[in-house]
Amino acid sequence: MKKSLLNLFTFALFTICLTTAMSVQAQIRPYRGSDSNVQFLLNRIETRTDNYKRALNTVLDVSKLNNTDTEDRIMDYITAFENATDVLKRKFDARESVAADVTDVLNRAAYIEQFMKENRLTALVQRNWTYIRTDLSTLARYYGVTFDLRAAPINTTTTIPYRVPDSTVSALLSRIETETDAYKRSLDRSLDRSAINNTNREDNINEFVTAFENATDSLKQKFDARESVAADVQEVLVRASFIDRFMRNNRLNALTQRNWGYLRTDLSRLAGYYNVAFNLENIPVNNSNTAYRAADRDVQGLLTRLEQRTDSYKREMNNALDRSALNNTRSEQTIFAYITDFENATDRLKQKFDARTSTSADVEEVLSRANFLDNVMRDYRFTAGAENDWRLIRTDLNTLSRYYSVTTNYDRPFTPASRFDEMITGTYRLNVGQSDNVREVVGRATNIYTPNQRDNITRNLERRLSPPETLAIEKRNNQVTIASNMAQQITFDADGVARTETTPNGRTIKVTAKTYYDGVALEYEGDRINDFYVNFVPMSNGQLRVVRRVYLENRNETVTVASVYDKINDTAQFSNLNNNNTGVQNSDFVIPNNTQLMAQLRSTISTKASQNGDRFTMEVISPSQYSGAIIEGRVAKAERSGQVSGRANVSLEFDTIRLRNGQTYRFAGIVDNVKPANGENITVTNEGTVRDNNQTTKTVTRAGIGAALGALIGAIAGGGQGAAIGAAIGAGAGAGTVILQGRDDVELAPGTEFMITATAPANVNR
Repeated sequence: MKKSLLNLFTFALFTICLTTAMSVQAQIRPYRGSDSNVQFLLNRIETRTDNYKRALNTVLDVSKLNNTDTEDRIMDYITAFENATDVLKRKFDARESVAADVTDVLNRAAYIEQFMKENRLTALVQRNWTYIRTDLSTLARYYGVTFDLRAAPINTTTTIPYRVPDSTVSALLSRIETETDAYKRSLDRSLDRSAINNTNREDNINEFVTAFENATDSLKQKFDARESVAADVQEVLVRASFIDRFMRNNRLNALTQRNWGYLRTDLSRLAGYYNVAFNLENIPVNNSNTAYRAADRDVQGLLTRLEQRTDSYKREMNNALDRSALNNTRSEQTIFAYITDFENATDRLKQKFDARTSTSADVEEVLSRANFLDNVMRDYRFTAGAENDWRLIRTDLNTLSRYYSVTTNYDRPFTPASRFDEMITGTYRLNVGQSDNVREVVGRATNIYTPNQRDNITRNLERRLSPPETLAIEKRNNQVTIASNMAQQITFDADGVARTETTPNGRTIKVTAKTYYDGVALEYEGDRINDFYVNFVPMSNGQLRVVRRVYLENRNETVTVASVYDKINDTAQFSNLNNNNTGVQNSDFVIPNNTQLMAQLRSTISTKASQNGDRFTMEVISPSQYSGAIIEGRVAKAERSGQVSGRANVSLEFDTIRLRNGQTYRFAGIVDNVKPANGENITVTNEGTVRDNNQTTKTVTRAGIGAALGALIGAIAGGGQGAAIGAAIGAGAGAGTVILQGRDDVELAPGTEFMITATAPANVNR
């Protein structure tokens, strides 16, 4: 009996304990469904999220939202949602999940729900999201959480991404904004007084600071809207890391260092508030917020192709330069330096991409280097292979810039314009040691001509391409003023507007002056023998590079010469230039274009006695309105028989005409005929005219176009020595060269008659 009672007591005690244990377990378990049901539900949510993400990604790639901030934002929301569900699943497996974990999942889902309501997407995407919504409703019921996805997300203690009160974060963000302004001001002043001023490195750090400011502004806006997340803080820190690297690599003044130190301290505090672990001294690591908007394989393929095409371009350029007039010149060395810099920049980008640390700044550096090469390809003419390879590279660079959301424009103006104006404005002196040797370049370019042709063509090219010793340039917005020691001051608008004019022989001449990213360019096109291109490119070390290109006579080929000038003063000292003044009182022309003049020589010109530079005068006989006017010029070169093709030559250049009222004007003209007093037969050749096969001369009359621009070309191209282009468009004090040939010696006594066709700008009225 006692034994039965003992057994009954033991059973009752066991039953009570078991019931109590089950009751306790039921009290601490946060969900109402069985473990297997919750496990199955979480797995299904994970699977359906993957399906939804794939469908959404496909739709966005072909929608108007592709490559927009909205696309980036929804992908951030999905990533946050995935992270929250992963945390819930891990805690459930460890029997540590609580209702707050589910609330966090639902909060993240609410942002996606809001996006789905605001954007009409495909039925598949909508259906996949509906499945997830149904599962989330079940999940909320299991955990006893009340939440309506149709309402705006509600931040609770568990969903706020920072660990401190709102007022603390707000004060910190305001302080960072103020400290950034102070740092930017001190940095700007420090750079202006440093060796970095007006260099690519200065541009880079300014871009880094701008990107940092944009990131902090975005964070502050999202914080104010209660939408900030840790990823926004990470973006701020990534931008800050580029500035931090610059500050470590460059010694600036104490104030700038101190201001950056204050910012670093507050950024560290910000990272702590948002639970973000980040070390500014480490290279930033791209996470899901990659710097590019294409698939990894697409960027990888593009960079590989760019590398291969650059190798091909380099080989083609090597061959092209070896066969060109630039072989073994300083310009050849400069071009290869540009190619090497471009290769290095693309290599750095590829290395950073492989390490998942590439940024848009790296792409901008590649494009900056490419810009120099693009200028080279514009300034020079190379083989078809080299030109084609560069076009392919430019296509790839455009794709690269699109992937990284970088704007590329090879003709974009330099910003800010005021800084570019300061860079190019100044007085310059020719650096002969760093400039191309004109005689050597021209000598190689004219090897294609016969000996009889070569001398005159060489002389003409050297005159057109010889640089002046000193230059003065002043640029204010689009207005450019320039002068040299051999040409007077002239002003023009570099506004990119093509100014055209039709010559009497039906040719359309176009003159364009424009400002592009790193230089000022001027083009004169339409009359092949006189077509001319000149570019002024300020260099980072305070020098000026002037590149001039002209066509070879009767050939579809050009010759290019680059001259380097040292800046000797930051202002354009026009009054200090030692111009070869010819006594011109009026910088305009007065004799209308195509006016026929007869003039008599008043001084003796002889290949026996005349020296280069000797002055001569002629008196106009007709027409009557100009009779008595005095034409002045000089002997450019006098050669006796035997020196060139067994014939004597004398080259004359016109300068001015002085009317009966004493006013002096510029004068240019083409000599049609010469009648020496002794009856000798004189052959007249005007440089720039055209000869037919039987050696008879057909005079080409050219109307002037833009006297100001013409004067600029004359000043830079021929140094005031009377380049043929000067006669063509009424430039400078010099005129086109007139070559007179005789059998033994050329003897022109006073009284020799000259028939001259005046050339002048078209706006000189009759």
